[in-house]
Amino acid sequence: MTCLRRSAVLFALVTAGVAAQPSPRVVVEAGAVSQTYSTGDERSVSEVVVPISAAAEVVPGLSVGVQAVYATVSGDGLESLSGLGDTQLSVGYRRPLGAAIVDLLVASSLPTGQTALTVEQFATSAALAVDDFAFALPTLGQGAVVSPGIALAVPAGEGMAAGFGAAYSARSAYTLFAGDTSAYAPANEVILTAGVDASIGGASSFRLEGSYVLYGDDGYRGQTFSPGDRAVVTMLADLAGRYVRSQILARYRHVFDGAIGEEAPRPVAYLRPSQAKVAVSLGFGPETAEVALSAGARYYGTGVGFYGSDSGEDIIRTAPAALAEQQVLVDLGVAPRFAVGANALVRGSFVYTLGVAEAIGAPPLTGYRVGASVRVGF
Repeated sequence: MTCLRRSAVLFALVTAGVAAQPSPRVVVEAGAVSQTYSTGDERSVSEVVVPISAAAEVVPGLSVGVQAVYATVSGDGLESLSGLGDTQLSVGYRRPLGAAIVDLLVASSLPTGQTALTVEQFATSAALAVDDFAFALPTLGQGAVVSPGIALAVPAGEGMAAGFGAAYSARSAYTLFAGDTSAYAPANEVILTAGVDASIGGASSFRLEGSYVLYGDDGYRGQTFSPGDRAVVTMLADLAGRYVRSQILARYRHVFDGAIGEEAPRPVAYLRPSQAKVAVSLGFGPETAEVALSAGARYYGTGVGFYGSDSGEDIIRTAPAALAEQQVLVDLGVAPRFAVGANALVRGSFVYTLGVAEAIGAPPLTGYRVGASVRVGF
């Protein structure tokens, strides 16, 4: 899992104590997501992802989960990639501690995704990581990861809870390039989360959360490099009615400067250090058959290239599309969902993205994301 996904898992555990606990059951979900983005004539990148996940509460308080994913990636001027992504496993344990709730979580990523890429495959993989595209699966393989964590939710007044969480992510070394025996050892991470969750009038809620990721040192070819730490602040407001529901989201993320070696550049430099997002959605109809309309905007600051290496020779490449150094992306979406009986839920989504390029002469990014999933509980 990426560090942001692990942070989201931790804070979900923290704030879960605000709501009533569900009865024990098994939940299985399968779906598909197709995304295509382009930045002018003959400059497109596409990804199709098929995730399958299952989660179960084995005994009261003890839960397990697994997720596997298959993906295909293609694009103009890019070598196609396909195969399994890394498999995600998790074990969580929850118990009350006085008026508080404590969650223990161990998440792991099994290295089932492809590594040891050719230079051409590396360019395709790097396209997935471009923030502007926001692909559902930003990388196929990143080696093994083990991330134990702890979260605490405590009452903070009538209808309010405060949450605090911490996790440590240990990452194994893996081979970046085919034909190059040099192993890339990604930095270990410390993830800290904190926030508050308040219910408003019963069904509505407000959440403010923040996370901070501290990175250790990467290692590559006898050199060490320090990635920049990452900070994220998110505000989420849910206003619920019987037949009309709304949600307001605001998020800001920043990656601080890191130390990159001068003689041997770090294999991947972060492409978009600054990012801001605002979004509003409106859901119509009963909760058993809802259609949600959404509109949002994303802002990305100045971008940089990424570094790669093949057979001992350093190369420098840029993103496969001529992205603007600074741009605003507008997302317009529709997401229907409906329940099938008491234990099944079918969801769909379509999001159209249009970029407003700020750099003179840069072609705007356009594209779409379409997805569908089925979730069944037993």
